[in-house]
Amino acid sequence: MKNNYEITEKQLTFLEDYLKRKKRILDPEDLYELIDHLVTDFETTTENGNLSQYLSDNSDFIFNYKGNNRSDIHWSYQRQLWSNFFGFFTTLKFIPITISVLSIIFFLFYELDFSNKNLSLLFVLLIGIPAIYGFINTYHKKKQIRRLVSFKYLGNILALPQMFLYLFSPIKDFLFEHKFLFFLYVTFAFGLNMAGVLLVKQKRILILKKYKHLLN
Repeated sequence: MKNNYEITEKQLTFLEDYLKRKKRILDPEDLYELIDHLVTDFETTTENGNLSQYLSDNSDFIFNYKGNNRSDIHWSYQRQLWSNFFGFFTTLKFIPITISVLSIIFFLFYELDFSNKNLSLLFVLLIGIPAIYGFINTYHKKKQIRRLVSFKYLGNILALPQMFLYLFSPIKDFLFEHKFLFFLYVTFAFGLNMAGVLLVKQKRILILKKYKHLLN
């Protein structure tokens, strides 16, 4: 598998100066959005790390850029969310952990005879605690970081996993009567939730590393 090129801090500074001169972007959010898009594309497609040549080849795109890549970032995150989720069941290093977690969930929600109230509380805690940690990681004290589109959309990663928490209340009576379905529901909800939390953490680290010059 080919490893993506990693843009240098010097190249990133050059890119920002280039866009300020050529594009004359006044809105910082639009500037960071375009930088975010170009850096991602450059790191993915370059073969020799020649940023000047890349900018020359993409000058028309840069000139006509209207900041319409928000949906691309959103759907990219959603695809990676599902990839992380299925990775729990298909990646060799995760399989032993997945089996252990499934065994614990099966024991708690299927084998043990908890009251419905305790089962509800256990489910909420199982989903809610990791989610809180995930949402904490979608915030940064630096306004320049929060303005980056790739950072702003971190919260969207957790939206789908939290649907299982919102849907639980109207269908909980049905799930209590069908314990194996409840086990499957908890498994899917917890797995997708953990996939989202891990993805948020991973993306946060990459974004802060990529834009460390904004932290000064």
